[in-house]
Amino acid sequence: MIQNKNYPDTPNTKNERVIAILSKLLLANYPQTIQQLADSTFVSRSTLESDFKEVKRTLAKYGALIETTHDGMQIVASESSKRKLMSELLTMYWGNTMYLENKEGEMHRELKIPNDMRSFFSKDIFKKVLSALDRFQQVSPLHFTDYEFQSLAIHLIISMERIIKDKMLEKSEHPVKLEMNTVSLINILESVFKVSIPQYERQYINIHILAAEGQPIGKDKLEKADSPIQQNVIHEFLASNIRNHDEVLLRGLTVHVTSALKRLYLGLNLHNPYTEDIKKFFPLAFNNAIDISAKIEKQFNITLNEDEVAFIALHLEAYIERQKSMVNAVIVCSTGLGTARLLEQRVKKYFSDSIQINRVTSIQDLKNRPIVEDLVISTIRIEVPGTPVVVVPPFLDTGSANQIRSKATEILEDRQNSGSFSRLLDKKLIFFSKEKENREQVITKIGETLQKLRYGRKGISKAALERESLASTAIDNIAMPHAPIEFVAEPCIAIYINPAGIRWQGNTVNVVFFLAMNREVQTQIEQIYKYFNDVLENKKLLKEIEGCVKPQEVLKKLGGDLIE
Repeated sequence: MIQNKNYPDTPNTKNERVIAILSKLLLANYPQTIQQLADSTFVSRSTLESDFKEVKRTLAKYGALIETTHDGMQIVASESSKRKLMSELLTMYWGNTMYLENKEGEMHRELKIPNDMRSFFSKDIFKKVLSALDRFQQVSPLHFTDYEFQSLAIHLIISMERIIKDKMLEKSEHPVKLEMNTVSLINILESVFKVSIPQYERQYINIHILAAEGQPIGKDKLEKADSPIQQNVIHEFLASNIRNHDEVLLRGLTVHVTSALKRLYLGLNLHNPYTEDIKKFFPLAFNNAIDISAKIEKQFNITLNEDEVAFIALHLEAYIERQKSMVNAVIVCSTGLGTARLLEQRVKKYFSDSIQINRVTSIQDLKNRPIVEDLVISTIRIEVPGTPVVVVPPFLDTGSANQIRSKATEILEDRQNSGSFSRLLDKKLIFFSKEKENREQVITKIGETLQKLRYGRKGISKAALERESLASTAIDNIAMPHAPIEFVAEPCIAIYINPAGIRWQGNTVNVVFFLAMNREVQTQIEQIYKYFNDVLENKKLLKEIEGCVKPQEVLKKLGGDLIE
């Protein structure tokens, strides 16, 4: 049964209009005029033309384009691309999975679907696919997650609709052996639909079954998948590439990244409905997620899209939230690992709710891995510029414990100082323009100035553009590109203001905050981003900044230094 009551017949929002336009274009057998599309979505031509920017962005993701003639517009794409587009739309706008009890008292899944999507396929095909999947789950040992079930159902509904209409996928030159579960599902589908499923269609079904089986994926399972993805490998990779972490973060991120890489190897994407909100409200976590995603791409030769980056950011944000009331500490000893471990256990016993021990290290090892923690607890007298040190005996007496407590309290109180953000501002790094520009021009201009003023190193512009290509930082009319840490000589925040608009990967932005951070501000990074987040949420302040014409005006609004 298809549930429609939660979806109005008339598209009311931009998202609803975009899906209506794409649906119309995908299913039409003849060109559609702008006026016809405007009439079908009940909006003016000017509104529709604005919506078309999003339509074109969605089409471009799948190598499809709109061909315009004097008769109107049509989508030009391969059968494979059209199916991916249909799948994308269904995935984006499908409602939640519902669990209903049947007459026998068994629980089964039922899916809600928007009115706009009903024209993709008949109600009969929809019901038959779900019936076939119910039968398959009764005889199969597989247990689908909601995502896996929804993804497979979407694929099968589109696939069976297109097969019946004789719209076949291109033939495969390198067929792979089908899983036993795949053969079982194909037999059920052929029985229910009274059709013969072509070989290449079977290959696509096999991909979904492989993902659900959760097996390591190698050349024997999928062509070109030459890097087995296993949890122990991912866990080790993340532990080595995330400087600050706890075991909770590593465990959660390991499970997610392992699943994500398997899905991406198989060509299956997961839509994240909260991507824009994550970028907006958790800029620090999203920035760190981009860095991790770049390392993943380099190591595993798999590109994570913006939605996947946002999922990683959620895990990182959870870690950041856990750490807000914690002081990160390192224990340093001269010799004797046993002595250091004793001190570690005693610190954990007395300060489990306020101090996180990141690592235990020796003087020698500090040369290879410098201190970035908030606090050093040491059994020997050492000096660490910019970081407080508490010298204690291994057994941690009461007096030493009180010293640690006092220093930890002082560190936590210092984090409340919002001046860390404004200290990164410089009137020489505030730019104004009234010309039409694009992302590359603006980032290049900022990067060249940072390099000239010795804030940045050679290659900073190119590196920032590469990061931006992984995941755009544009939100509404604001963009927040970041410079990779190795290209930052001195930490700073540059600001670029252009009321005329800057073309930014499908968006138009007016204010750019270019963030260049390095280890000098490691201990203040959370308070910097906390203040920055407050700025991003203040729409009135952002509008005022957009209207500024002098650096001093911007600095005053952001609390920066006004000294000439």
